[in-house]
Parts: sequence; structure tokens; C-alpha cells
Amino acid sequence: MTRDRGQLVLLAAAVVVTALVPMLLAYAQLTAGAGVGSDAADTAAERATLDDSTRALERAVGDATLALANASADRHGAVARRAIDRLGPTVTALESSGTNRGVVVSITRNDTAARRWARGACPRGRARAFGACVATEGIVTQTRANSTALVAVAVDISVRGADGTATTTLVIRGVRGAVAATADRRSP
Repeated sequence: MTRDRGQLVLLAAAVVVTALVPMLLAYAQLTAGAGVGSDAADTAAERATLDDSTRALERAVGDATLALANASADRHGAVARRAIDRLGPTVTALESSGTNRGVVVSITRNDTAARRWARGACPRGRARAFGACVATEGIVTQTRANSTALVAVAVDISVRGADGTATTTLVIRGVRGAVAATADRRSP
């Protein structure tokens, strides 16, 4: 009886090991490939923080657009500086909120993306009395009806955490609040 039980235990152990080997191989392949491409689940906290930051910045740019309305005509530099000042507390709050989530949030204005957006997407046309868009330190302004308006803000957002990094470059339109993602990357 004891000998039969011992053989049964050995047989059960062999079946378990046989079942575990393919699972271990599959796990090894998944973890070895993690450096090549990121799995969405790997950066869940980073992605959620990135999405929250995008929404908060969209609201802040919309608020700044309303607050800076009716600035004097051709005051692009002054409106850009005031926009930077108005957006500063939101950026600071978002960057410091990352520590509560176990991630590091970095937000910087992207002048290159702002200039590119201003060249290709700036509102214009014969029926509009708009001047040319001007990009200043990631802030896009435009003279409209004898006043300078905040039109868009271009930013790079990076969220680094234990599971990877989620980054994006956004152009946030102030006039309608629409967000245009120009690049979106995730890395482990």
C-alpha cells in the first residue's frame, strides 16, 4: 500500500512538472520580450496618469484662453508670457501629483511642435480677419479682431514609473479645447 502511494505521488509530480514546463517557457518568452515592446498592462498607472494630465491641461488651457481674451493687438510675447504664468500652477500641481501615484511626471512646452502646428493648422482663410499665428516658447497666439488670442499650447508629457514610461506630445487648442496628439509612445 505504501509503495503504491509513493508511485502515485511520483506520477502526480511528473504530471505537474510536465504541465508547468510550457507555462514557464511562455513566461520566460514574455519577460524576455518586454524590452522590445511595451504591453499596455505594463504601463497602466503611467497611462492613467498621462490621461489625467492631458485632461487637466486641456481645462487649464481653456481657462487661460478665456482669461487672456481681448488682449491688445499684436501682443504675442506678452500673451505668451501671461499664458505661461497662468499654466504654471497647473503644471506644478500635475508634476507633484505623480509622487502620490508612484510615478514621475514631467511636463515641458514644445516650441517645435507649436511652430509646426502654427504653420499647418492655424485658423486662416479669406472670410476670417485673422493675422498669422506666432509660436513663442510652445504657446501659439494669433491676432484676431484687433486683439491677440491664445490659440494653442504644445507640450511634451512624460510619466515614468516602475513598469515603464508613457510619453506624448500634445497640441492643446485653446479656442475650442480640442486636443491633438502629435506623438504617443510607451516604453518599458
